[in-house]
Amino acid sequence: MNMIAKERMYTNAAQTKLVRAGSPDAAFLYATPGTEIPESAVKRFGIVNGRKFTKEPAPAKKAKTPKADKAKKAAANKGKGGLTITPLSDADKES
Repeated sequence: MNMIAKERMYTNAAQTKLVRAGSPDAAFLYATPGTEIPESAVKRFGIVNGRKFTKEPAPAKKAKTPKADKAKKAAANKGKGGLTITPLSDADKES
C-alpha cells in the first residue's frame, strides 16, 4: 500500500537508508510532505504513517554555570584592587 509522506526525508549517498534533514549523511532529497511513497520503499526504509522519524532530535545542551557561583565571585572581587575613582577637590577643578 502506498503512503503519503508527512515529513522531509533524505537518503544517504548509497541510497541505503533514510536520514534526517541536516544530517551530514543526507545526500539526496527523497520525499517532502505530500509525496506519495511506493509500498516497496515503505517496507525497505521502515516508514510508518508517512514518517520515518517520530521525534525531533534532542537539542544540544549548553553547560550551565550556577548563578550562585557567579554571585559569590562578584562579591568576593569587590574592593580588591582595580581602579579607584575619587572626586576632584575644588583646587583641582580650577586648574
